[in-house]
Amino acid sequence: MDSGTQAVSASIEDELRHAGFALKALHTPRRETPLVRILIRAGKATDLEIAGTVASLFGSACQDFAVEILVQDSGRPKLENWLATDRRFSFVRTDGQQIVEASYTLVISAGTALGLHSLEAMIDSLRQTQALVLRSLVDGQPGAIELWQTATLQVMSETGDPEKSARRAGGERWVSGSALGLHDFRRPKPKLHLRKGAAATLDLNIVVRDLADRATRLDYEQRVRQLEARLKKSEVERRRLEQGLAPNRGILRARAIARKGPAYILGRLKARTGRAGS
Repeated sequence: MDSGTQAVSASIEDELRHAGFALKALHTPRRETPLVRILIRAGKATDLEIAGTVASLFGSACQDFAVEILVQDSGRPKLENWLATDRRFSFVRTDGQQIVEASYTLVISAGTALGLHSLEAMIDSLRQTQALVLRSLVDGQPGAIELWQTATLQVMSETGDPEKSARRAGGERWVSGSALGLHDFRRPKPKLHLRKGAAATLDLNIVVRDLADRATRLDYEQRVRQLEARLKKSEVERRRLEQGLAPNRGILRARAIARKGPAYILGRLKARTGRAGS
């Protein structure tokens, strides 16, 4: 893409932005290099587990990715034949340490399924938290999922173990896998709140708390105590209802009638006596 083409693209995106339609990187036209490089740790995974992850990528709202499936020397002939026509997928028999051109690098275990907007949610989370690496656990899956900005991963790989470097620098952030729409492909999808309408985009608010900070930890603990107190109060009220100890509504009704005065009470008694005599 030459400088003239880039200038025109920038101009169009600026006009869209002024019109109130801001584009994210994964919503823009495809580039020569993918937005996300995805490494699928296959190892001893079955063909079906790998296929489960690949199938979820086919259903992703973001399709600007290149996938490397890390396999052992034996190869995966059935899968290789299945994916032969899609150039985004390749099978590599290495540890996947080589850095390739892409804005982001995602490492995921075979058998993990992504939701419709999981890639978008992960990228947004990494940017919002300004983390060096975003990590997440998925029920039923070994190891953690990792998302890096590729440039950050490259710099940290040159100085040693990138995971340890990010942890020492305090740049490691953890987010719930279910909040990102991630799940084991054999299990039901997590329930997520979607905006109504044709777009049906993911309405996701991710809160990351650094519990190493004392003030943040105290605030978090206070919120937990408040929730526990509300739960205890609800439980007490439920038990009172079960045991018949709720406020006596008959007494409350009698007091309300008494406040209306003698004339009202006599009228009610006469009406009741008339019904009884008839």
